[in-house]
Amino acid sequence: MPKDRFAFDSTLFIVVIVLLVFGVVMVYSASSFKAQEERGDNHFYLKNHFYKVGIAFLLMLVVAKIKYTFWLKMSPYILFLSFCALIFLLVSPTVEAIRGSRRWIILGPVQFQPSDFARMALVLFLSHSLGRNDFKTKEDDNHFYKMLAVVGLIALPVLLQPDIGTAGLLVLIAVTLIFLSGEKLRHLLLLPLISTPLFLLYLQHSDYQRQRVLQYIASLKGEELSWQTQQSLIALGNGSFFGLGLGSGRQKYHFLPDPFTDFIYAIIGEEFGVLGTVAILALFAVLIWRGFKIALRALDSKARLLGVGIVLNIAVYVIANAGVVTNLLPTTGIPMPFLSYGGSALLVNLFGVGILLNISAQNRANRRVNAVSNIYRRGQNIRRYGRSRTY
Repeated sequence: MPKDRFAFDSTLFIVVIVLLVFGVVMVYSASSFKAQEERGDNHFYLKNHFYKVGIAFLLMLVVAKIKYTFWLKMSPYILFLSFCALIFLLVSPTVEAIRGSRRWIILGPVQFQPSDFARMALVLFLSHSLGRNDFKTKEDDNHFYKMLAVVGLIALPVLLQPDIGTAGLLVLIAVTLIFLSGEKLRHLLLLPLISTPLFLLYLQHSDYQRQRVLQYIASLKGEELSWQTQQSLIALGNGSFFGLGLGSGRQKYHFLPDPFTDFIYAIIGEEFGVLGTVAILALFAVLIWRGFKIALRALDSKARLLGVGIVLNIAVYVIANAGVVTNLLPTTGIPMPFLSYGGSALLVNLFGVGILLNISAQNRANRRVNAVSNIYRRGQNIRRYGRSRTY
């Protein structure tokens, strides 16, 4: 049993390592010019990112050895702390707006984005609150409204930062979990009726977000693209099918903003071409497949919801980031999981992978116990059958 408990899903583990290593390489390629120009050290962002990857990877290994039920029990407290951090962002005079948005808490050399921790906290809380013996329809009609209120309490402060992209993805993940828990369909149909007018009202009073949406709509009509979108598409075009080669990309030289954060996928496309971008998506597809497989094999409905929520947390960010880079979606400031430079999102994603690995270990241990129990029962039946034959 102890040996099986830490027998992680090797495929998931290896895919994550490959993505992390490739992410470190691409962060260096995309950031070295800017690091040399701003810091006088072309390895500055590489060293910083490598340090964060190391800490996040160790966190994943530690979390993988802690039973997932511990995090479910702690979820109300984790969610409350996340909510307090989000409120602190909005009301504290010490928080400075960066590019018109109050998203970061900076404590000396340490800075983090509370919305990243909030989305994982919400997944933990909903999995704990919605999980039952199976995914059946709730008898309590008020249950839906209680969960919706919790989602609103977390999403609203994120929206007010403003960070419409993270808020929207957070709500999408939460609603999906509520649906999978067996909530009544008529309740879910109310969401568009409620959210659409609220969203339009929000855009009416937020010049920054309204301009982004209008600019995106204009780009769909073939009108002028935003500077970021232009440079992103140029990078992808430069790469063609096979790419220009590692380190040979040109758009990172003062053309593409955030080449090693939100738009690192565009640099991958420029240096490795369509082949490279498709390979990255294939790795994420394997990760998502293994994650869902782990979740659906869990015997506990809370573990199933938690596993699905963690995978959705990664999947929707991959889709959103790739969509922004290719101009299929408006610019949102969403990073590419495991590849983009940064600490908060990386910590949260690897924390989630650690929980998935623990669930997979529990699944294997449960199968081993069930197999031994079946062998024992068969042995008992054979002995009974043998005794009955002697008479």
